[in-house]
Amino acid sequence: MTVAGLQISAEARGAHPPTAGDAPLFLLGAPRSGTSLLYKVLCLHPDVAYISNWVRRFPRQPWLGALNRLARRLPHTQRSVWFGHDSNAYVYASRRALLKRLFPQPVEGEPVYAACGIPDFVPSGAAPSEQQRDALRAAFRAIRRYAGGTRIVNKRIGNNLRIPLLEAAFPEARFVDIMRDGRAVAYSLSHVDWWEDTVVWWYGGTPRRWREEGRDPWELCARVWLEELRAIDAGLESVPAGQVLRVHYEQLVREPLPTLRVIAEFAGLRPHPAWASRLATLRFPDRNERWREGLEPGAVAHITAIQEERLRRHGYAL
Repeated sequence: MTVAGLQISAEARGAHPPTAGDAPLFLLGAPRSGTSLLYKVLCLHPDVAYISNWVRRFPRQPWLGALNRLARRLPHTQRSVWFGHDSNAYVYASRRALLKRLFPQPVEGEPVYAACGIPDFVPSGAAPSEQQRDALRAAFRAIRRYAGGTRIVNKRIGNNLRIPLLEAAFPEARFVDIMRDGRAVAYSLSHVDWWEDTVVWWYGGTPRRWREEGRDPWELCARVWLEELRAIDAGLESVPAGQVLRVHYEQLVREPLPTLRVIAEFAGLRPHPAWASRLATLRFPDRNERWREGLEPGAVAHITAIQEERLRRHGYAL
């Protein structure tokens, strides 16, 4: 199955579906590229297990993954908590009611990696120790078993640097690399409340520190996109082509249902009417051009100049 604009290699189209069990699906992409959106909609699938907010809080208690089953049994609450009352697939930071904070939902789950001895920033090309590999396998296997899924899906921006480690731990793992226009990423980064105090791995400091040093904030936002893409490309070099699927965010919001069906097939998820019906209740508003309205012309020109080569390579109009 193909969708116009979806980059599926011949190897990926011809690859056998991964066997059930230790073949997770990892979602890769620069921050603000739609990874969280894709993560949540895939986790609506009845066969998908995920690291929940409960397992994140208690990473050594994988049995809490059983609460994923509760979320499946309460589809209306699940839609409200995960996507908002208007069924909008975009939810931005805001103070939420206690029920929404307690309801099981997919999260990045960095404490699970930490509990397995895996650091935040993995040196380029580093392979896991046998202990790290076995611990991560055991943790994912336990979460999947308690959650009741056949495939675990995980999104973690830090995994952009861990691809060789993940492949070593899970040789049959699949990777979806989601790409978004770098100017939209830069604009979106500048508007999220967590950005100012986030440590940027390749810089070693925060955007606040960058600005206090007298540097241009737009340069940092633009370069984040470039550095994350470079890390992903380097990590995927050793992954068999048949285990990698590249998706454009713009395609996802323009044709969400057919695009998601392609991704599900690639991940080895069976067609499921309950998943299809839940997807049909969601809205995927196309906000791809918001950066053109929100950025001053000078900022657009500056960001574009920094990202120009990559933007051209991935087919984005200048």
